Amino acid sequence: MTRSFGLVDYKVREAEYFLLELGRVGRRIDFGAVQFCASAFVSAARSVTFAMQASLKGHPEFEAWYKPRQEKLRNDPLARFFHDFRTVTQHIGENVVGGGSHGKDGTLYYFVPCADLPRVPEQNVLSACNEYFTSVLQLVFDCYLELGSIVDGQWYYTAENFCKLGKTIADAMEELGLPRGWLEVAPSDSEPYQWETLRSQADGCGIEQQFDTWLGKSLPRPAQLPPYRPLRLSPSGDEGRKECPG
Repeated sequence: MTRSFGLVDYKVREAEYFLLELGRVGRRIDFGAVQFCASAFVSAARSVTFAMQASLKGHPEFEAWYKPRQEKLRNDPLARFFHDFRTVTQHIGENVVGGGSHGKDGTLYYFVPCADLPRVPEQNVLSACNEYFTSVLQLVFDCYLELGSIVDGQWYYTAENFCKLGKTIADAMEELGLPRGWLEVAPSDSEPYQWETLRSQADGCGIEQQFDTWLGKSLPRPAQLPPYRPLRLSPSGDEGRKECPG
């Protein structure tokens, strides 16, 4: 597999942490706390796509998949704003969270233009950050969904994927740091169960809860096999030659 996609999961969880904290401190009148959380959120959320590219750099399937989505992000006004916000905050020190209002419905904070960032969203800060986080999370979900055999150990360690790669289950064992003959004593008809055992040793998606909470979506997972029952040998004792699935 490529460099661990867990880097992306980590940055998603980091961004979510600061977004939730932004919502918490935003309930009171505290410009400083809101500015700090907004700055930290933007830094983490912008890093999600950086981590994605670092994890999958040079992978042809990812390059083809990501290119049109990267172009879409460049043309999206909100994504462009948060790109510029991070640049201004990290490289200059300016923070454009500078306005607010307080009423019976609580306190709302707003972005205020500055010389280095003259165009800002009309939405309040929390709403804009929520929308941006959701769009980034959707991108990560789509990556897991469409490139699962590359980024998700639960889909990487399947007979179908290793057959496509020209590899065997012994190669899968070795990649997981196990002896190549780890499951050699298992009956030959139990190979699907061997793959299931290997997947139990592999990493998978670490942000399924975030997908459910923010997007209301869940990833497909390899079907769980029924309890194993050894296959009876034919009268000739030949269990048949195995071929690649599909």
